[in-house]
Amino acid sequence: SRVVPLFIVSLYHYCSLLLLISSNIPTVTAMAATTRVAIIGGGVSGCASARRLAQLVPSAAQITLYEIGRGPGGRASTRKTRSFPHLYINHGAPYADIRSKLGKSLVSSLDVATFAGVRGSLNSETGKFLGDKEDDALYITGSDGEMSTIATSLLNIPSIETKYKTMIRGLSRSKDGEWELLDKSRKMIGVADWLVVAGSGITHPRWTDTFGGEPPLIQAEKECPDEDLRQALDMIAQQLVSPRLAVFFSCSSTEAQRWLSLDYNVANVTDSSVLSRAMIQTDEDNKEWCSIVLHSTEEFALKNTGVYGSTSSAARVGDASSDVSREEELIQEMTAAWNEIPNMPDIKKSDDYDYGPVLHRWGNSFPKGKALPENLSFLPESRVVFCGDYVASPEQPRFGSFESALLSGTHAGELIAEKISEE
Repeated sequence: SRVVPLFIVSLYHYCSLLLLISSNIPTVTAMAATTRVAIIGGGVSGCASARRLAQLVPSAAQITLYEIGRGPGGRASTRKTRSFPHLYINHGAPYADIRSKLGKSLVSSLDVATFAGVRGSLNSETGKFLGDKEDDALYITGSDGEMSTIATSLLNIPSIETKYKTMIRGLSRSKDGEWELLDKSRKMIGVADWLVVAGSGITHPRWTDTFGGEPPLIQAEKECPDEDLRQALDMIAQQLVSPRLAVFFSCSSTEAQRWLSLDYNVANVTDSSVLSRAMIQTDEDNKEWCSIVLHSTEEFALKNTGVYGSTSSAARVGDASSDVSREEELIQEMTAAWNEIPNMPDIKKSDDYDYGPVLHRWGNSFPKGKALPENLSFLPESRVVFCGDYVASPEQPRFGSFESALLSGTHAGELIAEKISEE
């Protein structure tokens, strides 16, 4: 066989390209219109959908992710403070458990580390801790211990545009079928060909109790009736959530050592009407500090509605009506419940801590009920895709889990990419 020198091949391709340009014949890339995709929600599913879409159709999709919070992650986010930059608090999920082959494959390319903490249950009446049995799940955090690092690494593709501290308060359809994204003054802040609903917030009736008014996607469907979208919204409305109140704080030196002496990191609290989980977090290379997070029971959170935490995004950005006067009262009730557990470090006055105690409400997390089925999660005629831990995906991960959000978001990105490629 005859070998053609590389420089001749390159010269041939170069001349062909010049001929193509000079003939004013557009390339396939130039001919293809960019599809605008708006992702509402920067939790794990929203970040996963953005990543997969950017990987599959990097030049054909203009991807914008809108998130009410300071950064990505949602329930798997991390609270930080400028006053103590070394501190971090995973105040929602202390780790993610990944069980499927696909899930493990996906996280292998992300900025993660194995969660090395001790997990188990804590009896609130006796103070005895019982460790969990080992299983074949992969337990992970971000490589630096911060859960938000996982979401950040999902977005580590330059073509993905992120808009944090941005709340979508309204949606409408133009005559051309475009989705128009509106802020609280009904000013248009974005336009999209496809809408990715990464989280049930803008679709569920409980929106009204928190922010007032009609949920944005429900209102949009009423203004522009869509039978398929109506069916999906009706099913989402039937889903419930298991809300939690979280109290968290950080301490250092002697106070931190009292907590670290417990020798466990995540304890599901049993036999308590107030507390459901306790988490102790620290840097394994610098155990001079630690953060403590207490989660309430669903019962306690439901009994104490209307309090979101003055530092939460719902209150700061979303103007959620929160009863600030009750925050300290709820903090005291939850910390008192902890102090009643035998042989536990007492939670003292706020002066003893570097940060906190702070109250936060996870009101739209921990879904209950039936997952939104696949046939209702992808609506090509409506140009709407639903993803999140409340949505079913082919691998059938555990409903409401980090993994279900990851797989659902990834699948959503693939479905939109396939549709864009067909067009």
